Amino acid sequence: MPWRPTVDDVAALIRSRTKDAAMNEVGTFTADTRPTDAEVEQLITNGMAKIASRVGWDLPADSWPEAVHLVALFAACEAELSYFPEQIRTDRSAYQQLWEIFTYDLDAFVEMVANLDPTTLAAGEGTVWTPSATVLWAWQNGWGVPFLSDVVNVGLGPTSG
Repeated sequence: MPWRPTVDDVAALIRSRTKDAAMNEVGTFTADTRPTDAEVEQLITNGMAKIASRVGWDLPADSWPEAVHLVALFAACEAELSYFPEQIRTDRSAYQQLWEIFTYDLDAFVEMVANLDPTTLAAGEGTVWTPSATVLWAWQNGWGVPFLSDVVNVGLGPTSG
């Protein structure tokens, strides 16, 4: 996806988390940092799904820079929650500030995408997924959680349920 951020984009938001085993700040995530670059890539994927659940996968090119920033913010928040939860509870983490920026900017982003390409949201993309009765029943009765493709709008148009 052209609006997928890099691990460097996430590292720019939480640079102090880019320390190697010797506690040297390396400025990006690598195989020697906690979290690793591969783990941050997964958090980026999570962030992309979060954004796509609101506005769809096919974004207007003019919105890509802001999409990159929002996904990086979400990934940074998940890194803080996953790897440093004890610091969040003691206000030694930037999580709260990052989350406030993300939530503030997300609504403006949805509006921006709608203004750039009104047909995207009108066509059913960008709406929050609504589970069918069957999926809800399966989920509630221990048949597992829905697949990611069931939960986020993957650009296949509106889902009937």
